[in-house]
Amino acid sequence: MASLRQILALVLLGAVLAACGFQPLYKAPSGAKQAASVQRMATIDIPPIPDRSGQILRNELRDQLLPRGRAAQALYRLDVSLKETQADLAILQDATSTYSRYTADIKWVLTDLATDAPVLRGENRRITSFPIAESEFASLEAEKNARERALSQLAEDVRLRLGLFFERGS
Repeated sequence: MASLRQILALVLLGAVLAACGFQPLYKAPSGAKQAASVQRMATIDIPPIPDRSGQILRNELRDQLLPRGRAAQALYRLDVSLKETQADLAILQDATSTYSRYTADIKWVLTDLATDAPVLRGENRRITSFPIAESEFASLEAEKNARERALSQLAEDVRLRLGLFFERGS
């Protein structure tokens, strides 16, 4: 009897979810090759972002927004500015630090190239931390990993915002 109730509950739950209008953000409707948001994101040009961290962020954005490559003609431009800070945490009595915090802040603007007018703006922040080891190499690798983790998460944040913007019909 309990299994019949469970099956009935699952069927009822499926019916409720189907009726609520839920649909995946990046799933193409039947008959389409790609979702509208994915097609529109392929028309975004991403200019270079200064410094090595900017290069990493730009590459992450390109990988996440343009997985199949850029369209022949760009319709939008995504301008991104990046600010990084690092602060030592867990300072010992001998004035050495054992932990550090990396913060990356970005401001971005999506511009429609036809009108040269901004259509969407955003700001995002990611904070990661990493241990400072006695080995300089280990500390540098931990810092590099923390930076790459934060920048990848920022690119994902931007991709989600742009996906929602394009899916809602801009």
